[in-house]
Amino acid sequence: MLKRYWHLIPLVIAIVVSLYFRVLNPWSSVFTWTVRLGGNDPWYYERLIENCIRNFPNRIWFDPFTNYPFGTYTHFGPFLVYLSSIAAIICGAKTSEAIRSVSAFIPVIGGTLVVLSIYLLTKEVFGKRAGVLASILMAIIPGQFLQRSMLGFNDHHVWEVFWMVTSLALYVYALNRWKESTDLKKNLILATIAGIAFGLYLDTWAPGFAFSLIITTFIYLSVLLGFKVEERIYLLTAYVFVVASALYIPFIKTPFFSTVYYSPLQLIILLTLAGVVVLLWIVDRNYGKIVEYIKIPKQGFFLILALIALVLLPVVFPTFYNALMGVVGVLRPKGGALTIAEVYPFFFTHSGEFTLSNAIFNFGTAFFLAVPFIAYSAYRIYRNKNISEFVVLVWAIAMFIALCGQNRFAYYFASVVAVYCGFALDSLFSKLHVYSLIEGKKTSYLRILIAVAIVLFVFYPTVSLANIESKSSGGPNKQWYDALVWLRNNTPDKEKYDKYYYELYKSSENLSKSYKYPFKTYGVISWWDYGHWIETIGHRMPIANPFQQGIGGRHSKTPGASWFFTSFNESEAEITAKALNVRYVVSDIEMATGKFYAIATWSEGDLPYAEKYYYGYTYVSEGYLGFATRVWELPPNSIILMKNPSSLYYMTMEAKLHMLDGVGLHHYRMIYESEPDYGWLSIGKMFPNMSDRDVLSLAVQSAIAYAKFGASPPLWVQEVLTKYVYKRLYEQKIGIPLPTLKPTGYVKIFERVKGAKIVGKVPSNVKEVRLNVTIKTNQNRTFEYILTTNVKNGTYEFVVPYSQDTSYAVKPITPYYITAGNVTKAVNVTESDVLNGNTIELNFV
Repeated sequence: MLKRYWHLIPLVIAIVVSLYFRVLNPWSSVFTWTVRLGGNDPWYYERLIENCIRNFPNRIWFDPFTNYPFGTYTHFGPFLVYLSSIAAIICGAKTSEAIRSVSAFIPVIGGTLVVLSIYLLTKEVFGKRAGVLASILMAIIPGQFLQRSMLGFNDHHVWEVFWMVTSLALYVYALNRWKESTDLKKNLILATIAGIAFGLYLDTWAPGFAFSLIITTFIYLSVLLGFKVEERIYLLTAYVFVVASALYIPFIKTPFFSTVYYSPLQLIILLTLAGVVVLLWIVDRNYGKIVEYIKIPKQGFFLILALIALVLLPVVFPTFYNALMGVVGVLRPKGGALTIAEVYPFFFTHSGEFTLSNAIFNFGTAFFLAVPFIAYSAYRIYRNKNISEFVVLVWAIAMFIALCGQNRFAYYFASVVAVYCGFALDSLFSKLHVYSLIEGKKTSYLRILIAVAIVLFVFYPTVSLANIESKSSGGPNKQWYDALVWLRNNTPDKEKYDKYYYELYKSSENLSKSYKYPFKTYGVISWWDYGHWIETIGHRMPIANPFQQGIGGRHSKTPGASWFFTSFNESEAEITAKALNVRYVVSDIEMATGKFYAIATWSEGDLPYAEKYYYGYTYVSEGYLGFATRVWELPPNSIILMKNPSSLYYMTMEAKLHMLDGVGLHHYRMIYESEPDYGWLSIGKMFPNMSDRDVLSLAVQSAIAYAKFGASPPLWVQEVLTKYVYKRLYEQKIGIPLPTLKPTGYVKIFERVKGAKIVGKVPSNVKEVRLNVTIKTNQNRTFEYILTTNVKNGTYEFVVPYSQDTSYAVKPITPYYITAGNVTKAVNVTESDVLNGNTIELNFV
């Protein structure tokens, strides 16, 4: 019994280890001040799940709540939405937090089940021992697959991997059984199960149709390379594609062709490829007759068929061809897309240098054993023409190509690494007689030492990385969460938004025109990273979202977040604000520091054009804090603390809003700020009583410490240094005073208002009028809102955004003081004045 079922023990161990990394390690980062889902997309899934539970069994397929004011078709598939919704209903979860408590465990299920799928796939191709080793590796592989299958990260990625591996495993299993059995009923059941798995893959992720391209390519290459492709392979493949199509058909919800959305394209591809496979079978089966008329070898004839198809497809079916070419576009990102971490090419740094560091962080040292054995497998296939091994090789190569194109596909390639590293370990252990040793036979000490060294090389670094990387699942910090809860509860029409949030919506008739909302709505603009949080936590309508919608750009003259935040004045910002009905702006310190380069890149169209927002370096050399405009100007042995923003950066709306608190702006008022980012709580408590000199000194010391390890300093350090650069280099030029270097709110919310007009006459000798008012924030921080204006024809005019009687916690604690010459007068402004653009007259003559 033990000899037959020995593999169950290590499989159980693999499952337990998987659960340890995916549940216990990240537990405290998920179940904290709220149930904190990881990343961005899991929060949008949460929005879909909450809505689905309210309207079960219906769900959203068009969402006017995001990509405001146009709305968007939803490309998130039905599988995860229904799985999570049904689980929440069974568990009796009714509140948002209770639903999140259930959703948090869904990715863990997928990340653990894939261990079994990897075992089945590897066992069917390389044997049971390799399958066990591969399953253990899948449980411990670090990087993107681990992070996307952890507690709290309820996204489709882990299920993509599970269903792709399961589809391939069941396909190979059916392939092998069909070879052994002539029982038609049993064979059809196996093929049906494989087709269902593929269909569920499509229902998880619409671009999963690429799996059918991989399988079809495998069949075509098998013929081309002279493999014996039996009738069973053709029939099995076509049948699997048809079954998968049946599971996809109910979810075709998008009227246009798309590789991403649930459109007719995927169905057409599946049925077309099923037809292609049948055609290849007919040609292969009847080639003996064909060769009598066309004196061409079979491989040459199949090559000619492929070339004809490639030539005719763009001519006969251009729309279909262009949609397919979209797959190629995914593998060749450019422009603003390269600022998305998961889209950047895997083997290159942002400076364009080749690197293997990503391979280590995403796969541990298992990668360096797996890749050579992919090549070894190709050699084996060349020698033995094993069809089952060949289909897995074609899959592995396809995944490697995808990995090279985009960093995000590392979560797919983890399964390839597990399979081939399991194969590698099994092969090496066999050569070293490890299995003989387990059976009680003697072997040399040298072989034992080599085997132990291999185990340590593969497992120790891999497990160590997995243990470190699984400590946190990410997601919004407390400052963001609190800010968006405040936004939901303290901005207009809360009841209307809360009700509308849970409704089902009609699709837009024209995505280029504003959606027809049932009540007067407004947009919330922030960087695209935060769109799903704004929608799900704040129940408000974000303009930009993590689908990379609403970003816009100056280079394309398209209103959107990137153009808004890089606008050099309010007039330019109004192009976006008016076009997209912006009422609230949400900024965080990351947007004002490290993420600004991404905002600028999207706005300008490419990274080199975004360089104009940066100029020179802040460095430390022998205790001296200085600036250099070029690298060669840096003193020897100096430590670079940061790349300096240029004067253009400080003129942008993002810098004016976040770094300068909106001082100098006429139509934007701060209405909320979160706690600052202090990095260490003890230091945060010290800040209020510290001088700017001491704050700067502490920031520099911290930056030096992080620079020595090649790491970016904490955000509060970046904020202090960015403000220091402004105060030293640009404050006089730009003319907006910066009273302190101390960190301010991590998240700040601003409201766009018409602004009250304060006008009046002044004596003829007065050429400039100054306005100031002291603002106190909800964090009990004060700053001076200051404006100056030139006198024209004996009159002055100010437009101001703050009112003394506002209900917001951020408000003036003094009247507006207006100074003309040597005379200062005070005036109060009402909320009605600010919202309606009323005029207040205050004369000095």
